[in-house]
Amino acid sequence: MAQTQRKPVYIQPEHHEILRRIAYEQRCNISDVLDVVLEQANWEEITQKASNKPAQRAAERGGNYKASRKLS
Repeated sequence: MAQTQRKPVYIQPEHHEILRRIAYEQRCNISDVLDVVLEQANWEEITQKASNKPAQRAAERGGNYKASRKLS
């Protein structure tokens, strides 16, 4: 069997269960289901949302930041 060039991917447990059920119903591997999902993803939208996340998280932390110790 030929080696594939797949990279490791973390799937959250609730999403893993969904993929597992689809794979079982379609009688295929989870990796096949994941390949189809990734092929159909709107990568432009995902890229845009991902680029907004660091700024959004920094803004959320900015108001709630507390120093854990005093600086001398």
